Amino acid sequence: MDGPLKVDVDYLNEKLQECFLQRIRHAMKPDEAFGLIFSWDNVIADTDSLKLNAWRQLALEEGKDIPSGAHVRKSIIHGAADHVLRKVLYWAKEEDKMEKLKARLIELYYENLFKLDTPVEGLREWLDAVQTAGIPCAVASPLDRRCMIEALDRMALSKYFKVI
Repeated sequence: MDGPLKVDVDYLNEKLQECFLQRIRHAMKPDEAFGLIFSWDNVIADTDSLKLNAWRQLALEEGKDIPSGAHVRKSIIHGAADHVLRKVLYWAKEEDKMEKLKARLIELYYENLFKLDTPVEGLREWLDAVQTAGIPCAVASPLDRRCMIEALDRMALSKYFKVI
């Protein structure tokens, strides 16, 4: 570019003013700008209990015991199934046995999930208040969309979420 840059100051001021007012509005009422994103895990559904129950059912089927220590419970809830089976519970050394146990664990988890019809305590009241305030909501989950929609329908929560 040769020469000085020519800028229409009035035009820029007008455009920047629009953005400025919108930014101020969103700063004062951030819920209007963004909405709320809810996590499925332990916010909408008590997934810790679902995981623990699936592990207990698997232990019962396999004739195994789950130690009652807090570190074991934490590993079961937050750890990968491979790690729990090999390093925490010592149930599987062979790869085919571990794959079989993992597949059964997933089946048990989903069986429990398909029976779930109650959200976390207090959630419905919170969602009613958020909906009354006109705040858009979304839910995020590692579950596939079909399972998520079915679970929300069973809990009668679908009406609260614009995005799933």
